[in-house]
Amino acid sequence: MNVAVLIMTDGRDELLDRTLQSAQGHLGGQVTRWFIHDDTGDGDHREDLRRRYPQAEVISASHHRAGFGGSIHRAWRWISLFSEADYVFHLEDDFILNRRVNLRAMARVLAACPHLAQLALRRQAWNADEVAAGGIVEQHPDDYVDAGDHDGNRWLEHRRFFTTNPCLYRRQLCTADWPTGAESEGRFGLGLLRGGLPWGVPGDRVRFGFWGARDSGEWVEHIGHQRAGTGY
Repeated sequence: MNVAVLIMTDGRDELLDRTLQSAQGHLGGQVTRWFIHDDTGDGDHREDLRRRYPQAEVISASHHRAGFGGSIHRAWRWISLFSEADYVFHLEDDFILNRRVNLRAMARVLAACPHLAQLALRRQAWNADEVAAGGIVEQHPDDYVDAGDHDGNRWLEHRRFFTTNPCLYRRQLCTADWPTGAESEGRFGLGLLRGGLPWGVPGDRVRFGFWGARDSGEWVEHIGHQRAGTGY
């Protein structure tokens, strides 16, 4: 099982450094390759990233900024064509992990549950509604279904949204056409619910997952309070 880490960044180098250090500390030994997608549109910045992070391959095929949706579209196309990974751990440049994550266990669950588009890690409550409810899941508790297997793994399944918060998905998902422009994350998730998954799961069977039992708490911390990218 080969797992690649894809880190999306757009110039917030201080946050990126914290994110990469956290990922290496909590995922180390399970990752085959590291990729950083740089959306600054600055060739000098990309070369600086290559010098600072020799363990990672820095990818970007453009000299202009593509925005949130355009960056994922470009990164996924590159990975679908040139990466041999079986799974991709998706990580934006402003998240740190709170604990070690068992990527192999997550991958085994995805392999056994083809209806799951992803297994995401829960972050802290962020917007006012989440804070008032006590968390993402707590905001709509009945929309999340408890699931588990004989190996003791637990997760929650739902049909509310696809998230680009830290998550694991099959590399084959990168063959799906991530939309560019505004609200691409929401439009992508709705597209999966309507059209299904690239490996033949119809839309009405598609589910998204949060790793861990309902009471497992937060796995990651969102540390970016100001966005540098556009087109979310």
